[in-house]
Amino acid sequence: MRCLLIISLLSFVEMMVMAQSTSDIQSYISQYKQIALEQEKQYGIPASITLAQGILESGAGKSALTRNANNHFGVKAYGGWTGPVYLAWDDEEQKSRFRKYSSATESFRDHVQFLKNNSRYNSLFSKSVYDYRAWAIGLQEAGYATARNYAKALIGFIDAYKLYAINGGVKLRAGKTVTITQQISTLQPVFDTECILSDSEESEEEIEVTNIVKKYVVDINGIRCTILYPGENLVSIVQKHDISLSKLLEYNELSTSDDMKEGDIVYLEKKKKKYLGLQETYRVKGDETLYDISQHFGIRLASLAKLNGIDIFSKLREGDVLYLQ
Repeated sequence: MRCLLIISLLSFVEMMVMAQSTSDIQSYISQYKQIALEQEKQYGIPASITLAQGILESGAGKSALTRNANNHFGVKAYGGWTGPVYLAWDDEEQKSRFRKYSSATESFRDHVQFLKNNSRYNSLFSKSVYDYRAWAIGLQEAGYATARNYAKALIGFIDAYKLYAINGGVKLRAGKTVTITQQISTLQPVFDTECILSDSEESEEEIEVTNIVKKYVVDINGIRCTILYPGENLVSIVQKHDISLSKLLEYNELSTSDDMKEGDIVYLEKKKKKYLGLQETYRVKGDETLYDISQHFGIRLASLAKLNGIDIFSKLREGDVLYLQ
């Protein structure tokens, strides 16, 4: 796990859960694309990568860490930091110390310095600023983030929100080397057609990101919850909502964070003993488990089992009818 940076994402108002909605993301892009472009010109880090990382790690600017400390990239207060500190949960038993900035610009600049001054990322700076796929994969391979699909998430956000066009680039086809055949102007290169993916053609990463962003939830059965986005893990949710990992595992009835996968519902409060909605029963689909259904409806696993006269390890069959209340 990297020492200075850690993944973080979204959060709403104090009483609500902030979901990483399309409008939040578009607003974030509009607000910070100029900073990203300036840093690309000065340091050679693609603006598309900087923005995608900001969207993912700050929850499009809505995470508790970002709102309270202007910290868009989860930078911890290590490495000789003498400035202000903000305490927040991550994966440790006590709250961790994060850098607190006076502005978003300061956070963006510090993020650039982290990449420039860390030898593990040296090889990235030999890559084209238009090759966002190579940069995303390179960041993950260098150990920038612990989430298994971090690179895929960055590419997905770049493709879905056309971040590649911000610096005059194009949508890239997976597995193809970026080749510029002609440079008309600083922001208007001509690319070899083999490496270009049509804007109308969705990449695999784009499909996954857009589907999950559309799927976000805010409340189930009167309980605050969110969705685990591509490139996230439970530590991301911990940072985002400033809640301890042990509490998050307890609320979701898990023994380890490895049991969560992208697109899963994550509860931020304890689930209820029964479903409070209008639906009284549920018919099991496919290979759903009792735990799957307890998460879907916001019912504690033991309570759902008790309502149906079974134990929590009971194997369900497609078509079985369960009582929810």
